[in-house]
Amino acid sequence: MSRRSKSNYLDILQIFRGLAAAMVVLHHSIGSLKYYHKIDYSTLNYVGSIGKYGVDFFFVLSGFIITYSAYYKYNEPNSFSNYIKNRLIRIYVPYLPIGIFMLVIYTLLPSFSNGNRDISLLTSLTLIPQGNPALSVAWTLSFELCFYLLFSISFYSKKAWNWFVLVWFLAIIIFTHSSLFSLPFLENPYFRILFSPYNIEFILGFVLALSVIRKIRINIILLFLLLLLALISFFYCTFNNLKLFPFVVNLLFAIVAFLSIFMATSFGNFKINKTSVIMMVGNATYSIYLIHNPLQMILIRLYPKITSITSLMVALVLVLILSCVVGYAYYFIFEKKAMNSIKSKLIK
Repeated sequence: MSRRSKSNYLDILQIFRGLAAAMVVLHHSIGSLKYYHKIDYSTLNYVGSIGKYGVDFFFVLSGFIITYSAYYKYNEPNSFSNYIKNRLIRIYVPYLPIGIFMLVIYTLLPSFSNGNRDISLLTSLTLIPQGNPALSVAWTLSFELCFYLLFSISFYSKKAWNWFVLVWFLAIIIFTHSSLFSLPFLENPYFRILFSPYNIEFILGFVLALSVIRKIRINIILLFLLLLLALISFFYCTFNNLKLFPFVVNLLFAIVAFLSIFMATSFGNFKINKTSVIMMVGNATYSIYLIHNPLQMILIRLYPKITSITSLMVALVLVLILSCVVGYAYYFIFEKKAMNSIKSKLIK
């Protein structure tokens, strides 16, 4: 598979990244509207509850992109060390400025937070899971970090990594869907991360990448019907608050992500103009994700009293637009400039 094809595939995913980011922004914004403006519409609450599943989409997408990108780098010189440096730089350089800023804010102004969380200094600075980070969305980065580090096994032996994934998947199922979930060692924060069902979503992304790399094809009509079934099941469960087993709704949305990405990479291979809005938002998704929560909280806290559906819609659109604009500025400074500068010095 050519480098050109690889680039085309990853271009398409910017659309999904942008949509997933918008879902998460809406989730937190609707929560803030309810907290600060006492807005309590059942339809709006439902939209807000759906938004949180953007994180599940990101996890599947991360598993896919890491596996798919590594396929082109295994045989390069210094591939393992470059992979580790790339991943650590990718996570920490954009995260630390906003992470430290929020830590300082909550230390000096504890009332700035909507909630009453105990904040861990260690987790806020390192993402090591020993408590709550000051930046609330940073809990997801501990899972990203876990998968990135475990995936490094594949640089030494793809076979060992494949076996590890199988054993890891079975262990997650056993520890979360049997009486073993109450074992004392699972209270350890590291094991809670390692055996969390969220990791199944990264594994789905890994399996998806292998399917695309090996050019596995499924009839598009069958794919569409499977995607439609997954979407209907997801909305049915969320609308009726139906949970057949723990994590079922998350997994249903992860399957939606899996099938959507599979369809896009199998039948929608095209380039997107780098200056298009969707490409710019897609590229800045990580930065948008990092800065959107404190930003929307400030915007909605300061927003004039909402007295109509129109003003409510204006508030949500304003938060979405400003999250994208400020997120892109943050991306330009810390991802495009600072991160690339550090990479040029550390990565061969």
